[in-house]
Amino acid sequence: MKIAVFSDIHGNLKALKAVLEQIKEENADLTVYLGDIFQRGNEETECLDLLKESGIICLKGNCELYIEHGVDVDPDVEYLRGYYDEMRKKLTDEQMQFVKDMPLFYEYEYHGHKIHFSHFLFLDINSAYPFLPLSSLKNGEFDKACKSEDVTKYDLAAVGHSHRNFVSGNVVSVSASGLEGASYLLIEVNDDDISFEHINIRNLV
Repeated sequence: MKIAVFSDIHGNLKALKAVLEQIKEENADLTVYLGDIFQRGNEETECLDLLKESGIICLKGNCELYIEHGVDVDPDVEYLRGYYDEMRKKLTDEQMQFVKDMPLFYEYEYHGHKIHFSHFLFLDINSAYPFLPLSSLKNGEFDKACKSEDVTKYDLAAVGHSHRNFVSGNVVSVSASGLEGASYLLIEVNDDDISFEHINIRNLV
């Protein structure tokens, strides 16, 4: 069983096409996108449409939360209010509904191995902004969350958001597929164990 995971395309249509093509070459059985279609690039709506048409599992990142609810859910991004106000005006009703319908997480079980996918680890999944802040990577709160029962009950938890590849316990982070250092995560699950590899995305120059 092969599972491909990528995240944070941030409006980079060329990168999105490249990672989808590379995943197709791997013959992945399941593909999961961890969120953040918007911000930074200038082909956000084209990326949204391609993801929508691809039929892969698309999860909601913080950028999608800002599209759906506005930046008031996160005081740290007040400076992006103008961008998200304008972006919401550009989206069709169908595109906006796709964003709203994106789930916050996805769970998959194969031969008793449980895998959790989300944009980042959760602080409170029921709050308007459910994710841990990025500062949690520096102050130890992220590592503490990795040791919580909510996370350790899975054999592997895949996250994005930080734009970095790293491993903390059973949590595996994948870098931004749409930015410098682009990669995706390939997970292989068999009867006995789970293995994974960070793979660089080709054809981006």
